Amino acid sequence: MAKILLTRQGYENIVRELKILCGEERSALLHEILESTPEWGGKDDPDFRRILSRRQRLERRVQYLQQILANAEVLVGGNLPPDRVRFNCRVTVSHLGNGKVQQFRLVGPVEADAQNGRLSTASPLGRALMGRGPGERVDLETPAGRRSYQILDISMDEG
Repeated sequence: MAKILLTRQGYENIVRELKILCGEERSALLHEILESTPEWGGKDDPDFRRILSRRQRLERRVQYLQQILANAEVLVGGNLPPDRVRFNCRVTVSHLGNGKVQQFRLVGPVEADAQNGRLSTASPLGRALMGRGPGERVDLETPAGRRSYQILDISMDEG
């Protein structure tokens, strides 16, 4: 499997979630299964099947997070100069069509959450921004048509 780029904060968040899932969540679910089994009719009971389904989802999530950590590479910045858009930087852009100003942190696909300001470096906008500098214009084609942005600011901070 290819390396998965994570910010330090993203790595710490995954470790924290994994600890909770493997500790509190797994333990509570096991306790619920053991407590409920004698009074239910067994495997055919719909409530029991729901609990087993929750356990299966939890185990899949644990396995997924473990796989991410096994292949993770924590990248603090990049080899680009500080005045260029790079991994884990904060970039402020202006949408030239509507004037809306947005700020994003460029992260890997695993951490991406555009609604919370974390833009994937693999997204069309993320790819178009990489390596560019303040004042540069970025044009890209989207399903909704051509979009143009201007880079207003680039900064690097902890996070």
